[in-house]
Amino acid sequence: MAKGSKEKLSVEMFLPSIKRKELAPVYFFYGEEDFLIDEIVDAIITEGVDAGTKGFNLDIVHGGEVDGKDIVSIASSFPMMAQRRVVVVKDFDRVANKELLESYLEHPSSSTSLVLLASKPDMRKRPYPFLKKSSAGGEFSRLYDNEIPPWIQRRVKLFKKSITPEAADLLQAYVGNSLRDVVNQIEKLLIAIGPKSTIDLQDVEAVVGVSKEFTVFELSKMVGEKNIARSMEIVERMMETGESPQFIIVMLTRHYIILSKLHELRSMGKSDFELASAVRVSPYFVKEYLSHLRNYSAVAIENAFLALARADRELKSSTTDARLVMDVLLCEIMGQASVNAVQQFRGSVKTTE
Repeated sequence: MAKGSKEKLSVEMFLPSIKRKELAPVYFFYGEEDFLIDEIVDAIITEGVDAGTKGFNLDIVHGGEVDGKDIVSIASSFPMMAQRRVVVVKDFDRVANKELLESYLEHPSSSTSLVLLASKPDMRKRPYPFLKKSSAGGEFSRLYDNEIPPWIQRRVKLFKKSITPEAADLLQAYVGNSLRDVVNQIEKLLIAIGPKSTIDLQDVEAVVGVSKEFTVFELSKMVGEKNIARSMEIVERMMETGESPQFIIVMLTRHYIILSKLHELRSMGKSDFELASAVRVSPYFVKEYLSHLRNYSAVAIENAFLALARADRELKSSTTDARLVMDVLLCEIMGQASVNAVQQFRGSVKTTE
């Protein structure tokens, strides 16, 4: 049955029964994390349809091309030369007259697995309330930042390997939260390490193709430590390799948002794990963030936000050298800006507008 609670779904909740070929007559998956949904759908197709009869027993249709009556007709058809057929409906939220499925959902075909996929369905409208009660599946929402490293560790474990927490954190810091991109990098890492049993920090640095020295991951650390010279060096190297200054600003803003939240929460006596959960980062990094707070008061954090906003506007509205914008920004957010240098820079901006 579809999940009625707010428990976050995972692929592992569905794979065991699918691999035993105990397929539900109706599945309904929706949400933004389409990578996980696609993995389940692939498993349903693999286990539910014989390879030699896919041409007869697998139908994949799109919501803009069929209506509710068409889906009922396709799902009611008997399999040919096999015990089961699979019908996948993509973009189900675009299907016209979808309420016509309610009668089918009351008595679905026992020889069909009907898989309905949607991104942002209006759960108040028919047939979603009925569908939610009468199907297996549920919502796959995007993983939070602090959920990605544990997910990476579980993913690597499927291949009888392990990855250190530090390596998982660095992998996320470089690749981001796209599970497709993360999986592509994991596959490269598994090939690269060969017989090694554990992926470590050095493996991620070598295979992902970036030195830890010159990532936003390391830049945030240096900014937190108020290491102005090292921060400038990292930004220069990142921009030399094609990283956009706007992206750097976005990631630095995220760093200060975390510091701001921790500044409010640390006085409540919460554990590191509770703090990590509240700000949605890996527990591995909480102590590092807390050490950064010793360098930044609430006022300093607010000033950093103002400096980041100014730099973003200047990058969008002037022809001033982007590296100069970033250098002044780093000085400002770390409270080490020369007043004369900043004023001179502001003047150069005005003359170019």
